[in-house]
Amino acid sequence: MSAQPPADDVRLAPLGEPRTRTDLVVDSIRTAILNGVFRPGQALSERDLAARLGVSKTPVREALKLLRSTGLVELGAYQQVNVRRVNRDLVDELYRARLLIEPHAVALAVEARGAQPEPRATAALNEAAAADDLATVSQANRRFHQLLYAQCGNRFLTDQLDQLQDITALAATEGWRHGRTDREEANEHTRILAAYEQGDAPQAAELMRQHIDTALTHILQRLPTQ
Repeated sequence: MSAQPPADDVRLAPLGEPRTRTDLVVDSIRTAILNGVFRPGQALSERDLAARLGVSKTPVREALKLLRSTGLVELGAYQQVNVRRVNRDLVDELYRARLLIEPHAVALAVEARGAQPEPRATAALNEAAAADDLATVSQANRRFHQLLYAQCGNRFLTDQLDQLQDITALAATEGWRHGRTDREEANEHTRILAAYEQGDAPQAAELMRQHIDTALTHILQRLPTQ
């Protein structure tokens, strides 16, 4: 009988992200919202969602709580959960908040990591370029942004920006429904990533600032006045 390796020599495969039923329900509802299956202002029924997804109401209820915390849904009259409405005031406040903190976080990340490739960001851009549906494009774009600021070394900055991920994806997809600009944004992402990987913090931050400001202008131009 062969000897067993010592316990401290055993190599364990890294654990993947935990995927609870609630996580899966969150992903399904988020994708439906971003793809326009559920439109801004539409009421979301726990009973209806549970029936569509083939689950009990409990994971649906928990999923809606999580989506409320990220701003993708909101409470309406009589505690009814609705898809968040996207208007010009919301977009203006959202993107101006990002303008204040995201370029700075990206600059800090570049200074911390120096000049080196970021293949995960390249993979996110490739996924967005190959996708047909708005949900995949917007979520791949959000992952790209997250990968760039995540190494800034300031958990308060990353927490603030992470909290804006879902609502930014919703604002972007609403803007694209009135006029697609995601290919133009992809070119901007490529230039940002080049500066990021070259270790040029000022250039990466400035390109990110321009990118967010341009996206704000495009969405405001396309959203109807209310």
